[in-house]
Amino acid sequence: MWTIPRPPFDAHDVYIACTVSMRDDETRRRLVLLENEVDFAAYAFASAGPQARLHTLGFLSGRPDNKDDKAALKKAYTAGMVGNKCGRYYYDRLLAAAVQGRCPLCGHRNVSTLDHQLPKSSYPLLAVVPDNLVPACSDCNHRKNDVAPASSETQTLHPYFDDANQARWLYAQVDPGEEVTVRFYADPDSTFDPTMQARIRHHFKQFQLATLYGLQAAQELAGMQLRISKLRQAGGPSAVADDLRGSAESWAAHSLNCWQNAMFEALAGDPAYLANG
Repeated sequence: MWTIPRPPFDAHDVYIACTVSMRDDETRRRLVLLENEVDFAAYAFASAGPQARLHTLGFLSGRPDNKDDKAALKKAYTAGMVGNKCGRYYYDRLLAAAVQGRCPLCGHRNVSTLDHQLPKSSYPLLAVVPDNLVPACSDCNHRKNDVAPASSETQTLHPYFDDANQARWLYAQVDPGEEVTVRFYADPDSTFDPTMQARIRHHFKQFQLATLYGLQAAQELAGMQLRISKLRQAGGPSAVADDLRGSAESWAAHSLNCWQNAMFEALAGDPAYLANG
């Protein structure tokens, strides 16, 4: 998971931009009357987010009571932010915040949408609150779905508030078989507190990162097979190990918990792969 700087936008300003752009007079009127409630919801989210306490915001779920007000708030996102120039300015800036255009939730696929950390279907007051909008790939957005966390331990990592790269948590293992396969797993370092360890494991499972990284590793293994074979013939297992450790070190300098670092490290420590491939 990659961190992203917290959006520099004031939630109230974003809401107003999405409101004034609404063409429907009745929708705009409803949104104006809801300004204070949205401001309060934004404040509550900003207070709970850094503490991994989004599950405590259940009192915002389903609010406001009026179904037409809820519809107006959702429209503030779909029509006011995504579909209108005034709000689209913020939408595009939020998307562009992703490092190298990559999804911060999986660290691999390209960003294509904004994910509501607390779903707008249940939390319409947070539909256009910047802290609740994270750039993501469509796959991660789909896998997260409309589920809200029930506890701190079941809250996925939030790129604006959580830094999971302070210590190691991603590892790999070479599995025996006719073809070399690499299996990835999450084993957070003890320097993470117990809640963060649980959240990292939950995030890893929720977004099916073991499968994603395994597929990428399979492609990388196929592409490097000839090079490693020649290296093994020329210098033996020790030459292969040195090469793989160098690759792991280089990738770790880029991102401690990237799948490449975990894979090369696992290969370098597997005697069967070093000897036979």
